[in-house]
Amino acid sequence: MPGPLGDATRRDLTDAAAARLAGDGFAVDRPESGVEPPAVATRGDERIAVEPLAPDDATPTVIVSRLGHALDRDRSVLFVARDDATAAAVRDLLADPPLLAARRDGRRTFHLGPDRIPVAGGGYACVRAEGLGDPTFAWRETDTPVGPVTADSGVDAAAVDEAGRPVVPRLVCEVDGTPVAVLAGAESLRTPPDAAFPFAYRRDPDDKRFRVRRGDDGAVVETLGGFGAMRDAGYVPVPMPLVPEHALGRSLGDDALAAAWDLVVIDDGPDAAGGTRGAGDDAGDRDR
Repeated sequence: MPGPLGDATRRDLTDAAAARLAGDGFAVDRPESGVEPPAVATRGDERIAVEPLAPDDATPTVIVSRLGHALDRDRSVLFVARDDATAAAVRDLLADPPLLAARRDGRRTFHLGPDRIPVAGGGYACVRAEGLGDPTFAWRETDTPVGPVTADSGVDAAAVDEAGRPVVPRLVCEVDGTPVAVLAGAESLRTPPDAAFPFAYRRDPDDKRFRVRRGDDGAVVETLGGFGAMRDAGYVPVPMPLVPEHALGRSLGDDALAAAWDLVVIDDGPDAAGGTRGAGDDAGDRDR
């Protein structure tokens, strides 16, 4: 279904999942608070948050946020979708590999999150994009370069293992395939120095205009009236990578993460409110 979920459709998805859970012996509560999911099911020690999803909701930011909210409250999550495409997007995000864009030899490539990167000198990291259109950002872990790089105070950036690999992987930010910043691991994202990035920007508290400064020497190179003018001049904020242990507030192994969620696709027929089907499985089965 294109577009965001309307209230009626969201209610239908929740009703269908709640009916299935009630049939499985769960007591289903409907919280009135907007910060809670539309339904929470309880059976003994099991507590499940029901989270209906529109196609536009099947993004890393939304899924990780809802999963983290449930984990904070000792719940698992039952994601509820209307169509197989949305279900497939959720499944790929949570299982292939879990919450990562890619993983190879223990090094991770991250999805992009909604946050910006605060720098020590105040404001946020940015880059100057070349050419038309928005640049493509990528954050990934790698083993190069070996040796000291920008690091949080609690990170030993110089340590290597027996094979000569950095103990703390290098976290590389690429823009259109070109590296623009290298940090010592995801922990070094905590307010890195300005010099770690090509530029930074900050809204002046007095005149409310943006000052864009070079990262290496702090020299102001542009004074701009707002985000629109900043983008017109080619300066784009650097997005924060969506690091699973940061977004969830804890580290979870693949098995623990797999146990934290489930997925159903609701039939679109007239009896949709009375049953569910597992995505890709037989009617009535749930799919993880």
